[in-house]
This record gives sequence, structure tokens and C-alpha cells, in this order.
Amino acid sequence: MVFEESVAAHYGRIDAQGQLLDMLRREGKDPEHFEPADLHGVDQLHIGGPAATSRVANRAGLSAGSRVLDIGSGMGGVARHLAHEHGVEVHGVDLTPEFVTLSRSLTQRTGLAGSVTFSQGSALALPLEDDSFDAAIMIHVGMNIRDKDKVFAEAARVLRPGGVFAVYDVMLLGGEIETYPLPWAGTAETSFVQPPLAYSDALAQAGFEVDLESKTVQEGIDFLNGALAATASGGAGPGGPLGVGAAALGNLRTAFQSGVLAPVEIYAHLPG
Repeated sequence: MVFEESVAAHYGRIDAQGQLLDMLRREGKDPEHFEPADLHGVDQLHIGGPAATSRVANRAGLSAGSRVLDIGSGMGGVARHLAHEHGVEVHGVDLTPEFVTLSRSLTQRTGLAGSVTFSQGSALALPLEDDSFDAAIMIHVGMNIRDKDKVFAEAARVLRPGGVFAVYDVMLLGGEIETYPLPWAGTAETSFVQPPLAYSDALAQAGFEVDLESKTVQEGIDFLNGALAATASGGAGPGGPLGVGAAALGNLRTAFQSGVLAPVEIYAHLPG
């Protein structure tokens, strides 16, 4: 699909591995053997970084030994964090070939290749078997996907009965997006933000029962303030996701402050 090619190109432009390994060297770390936390969350391209990842894991009830699918796994930061901090086995699927290659490389360097794997593919047609996961997560991915009903149907297909699905996206609360770029899109062509109700309806259509919805607007604003400060100082701290420019971060903060957009978590499950 044309818009999928545009999305892959948007993320594939990020020259990440060299920047990440250089950051480790500057901090006196061994770029061939390091802990996931040594990357300070810059490999997690979502609001809240590692702290938000742990919150999603806890609210989703992920437990040691669970088999988890990460839909739209990006640089693999979320998958590595979940495996290292929560003891789960993770398989990530991402549309962007460059991200899959990077994810595998970084995961090997963190010694997590035995519990974290990746494949390239579309969230609209997951290259996975039916009933093969205990839980699925989708973090800051839906903003690039127009056909959310297809994604949720695919998640339902690969989850076992009773499986949990956690979605954490930037969603539309009111008004219209007027200014680009945003972290997930340079133009409106590949931006498909929708309100929480559209997500809940699509989840129900796919057979899920929604358990919880949570908005974290102030946390999002605080996170973006930190990211902008890190960008201005030339650093990459906990608030600075790699490859996201100041203009995109600033536009997103404005949209949060005006009430147009918000970070929203939705937790659902398949009936057992």
C-alpha cells in the first residue's frame, strides 16, 4: 500500500545505530555488550519512554514467561525493556526494514536474542500463526495506520483466548491538527489519528472487550518539555527519543496543551 511505503520511508530515514553506539562510547560503555537501560530510552519512540512501557506492562498484567507480541516494534527498545525488566518473551513485527535490522543488532549486543526476536511485516497482515501469543501491545503505532479495524482483527487472530491487548497511542480529542511535522508524520498524508471511541468500537468489532481507558495528558506535556530541553542542549536524555526533531516535538506539545491530541491507553481482552 502506498501509505505503508511512505510510513516506512519516514522512519527508515533515521540513521540510528551509529548514533546509539557513539552515545554508549561517550559514556564509557562497551557498544558490543550493554544493558537496555544504557540507551536511556532513546530507542523507545513514545511518550513517557521506559516508565510508560513499564506502566503498560503492569496494567496489561504481563507476567514472567508470557509470550508477547509487539506490533510496530520500531528500534526494539520496548521489546528489550519488557524482556529485561518483566521477564517476558517478545516477538516484534515492524514495517520498516531498517528498524528490524537495527533491532536485531541491538538485541544481540544486549544479550537478549534468546528471548527477543523480530520480523519484518505489516500490522495489517501479521506474518504469524493463529493463537500463538498470550498478550499483544501496540505503542504509538496506530497514528500511522488508517485501517485500525484490520490491525485489531489481526491482533485477535494471533492471540490465544483470554489474551490481553494493550494499545497506547496519541489520539484525537477535539478539533483538527493544523501544524506538521509531528513525530510520526511529516504531513497529513500518513497521519491517521482517531478518537478513543473509534478505537474502542474497532476493538469490539474484532471481538475484544475493553477493560480500561486512561489519558495521561500532563505526563505527555512534561515528557515533551524534557525532550525539548534535551534537544536544545544537544543531549539525548530520558526525554529525547532518537531522530525526532524539535519542531515535531513542539507541535505535539502544542496539540496536547490545546486539547486537540492526548496520549491514551486502552486495555482490552479476548473472552476466554
